[in-house]
Amino acid sequence: MVAKSKDTGTDSEADSISTVTEALRDYTATIAEDDRPAASTELGRFVRWLGNDRSLDSLAPPEIGDYSDHIGAHGTAPDAVDRLAIVKLFLAHLKKKGHIEVNLAQHLRLRRGRGATTGAKTSTTAAGPGARLTKSGHQAMQKELGELIVQRTSLTEDIRIAAADKDVRENAPLEAAREAHGTVSMRIGVLEESLRGAEIITEKNGAREKGVVRLGGRVTIKELSSGRATAVQLVHPDEANPLSGKMSSGSPVGGAIIGHAVGETITVETPAGAKQYEIVKAT
Repeated sequence: MVAKSKDTGTDSEADSISTVTEALRDYTATIAEDDRPAASTELGRFVRWLGNDRSLDSLAPPEIGDYSDHIGAHGTAPDAVDRLAIVKLFLAHLKKKGHIEVNLAQHLRLRRGRGATTGAKTSTTAAGPGARLTKSGHQAMQKELGELIVQRTSLTEDIRIAAADKDVRENAPLEAAREAHGTVSMRIGVLEESLRGAEIITEKNGAREKGVVRLGGRVTIKELSSGRATAVQLVHPDEANPLSGKMSSGSPVGGAIIGHAVGETITVETPAGAKQYEIVKAT
């Protein structure tokens, strides 16, 4: 259900609101009480996607289009339309109240045959609140998040400059910046969701049974057909890195061996066919 605003007047104090967070707080008070919870949840996502401290005068049409692509790529058509409708009312409110000069609401629409994640090479699946992460994985994700936030700020400025200098419809650099902005913003959302309430695995909260494969633990497995032994650390999918010896618990092998003990032989269905592994060591 699309939230309906009770606002009917104009705001003579438009200059007192300069950030998207301030604007959201002002707008929420105008929403009918029954519609407020759902609208607040959706608009909260939108504001976090933009950046809580973003100034209203820095918002540009291209990134609003990016948000449309983001929503369209992560939901069913009816759901996406309803979600965008809530945001559209918010943007229309900003224009009506004089908080922004351009009617950004008109740039919020679903586009066919296009997704902001095309070509993305990073994970777009969040670990989710309460995920169990290793200390090193948690630190690496925090570092990546900080770097991506800086990158997104830079891309936002690139978009603003390109949109002001050239025709949006015929600007290849602008389109490239929009694609990058959308991909970076999506990865930021994934990391924020994964880090929210994450539990760092320690000796105290990990599995205490010796010789059993556990999340965060180190394990040595031997492929029986070749006799090749491999030592890895079993980690959450979002921090997996084969080059660093970190195996995803969501992979065929990782998912099959977790919870099993040293000496057991496990059969794993892989794309190359069934393979047998012996658990040689688990710490």
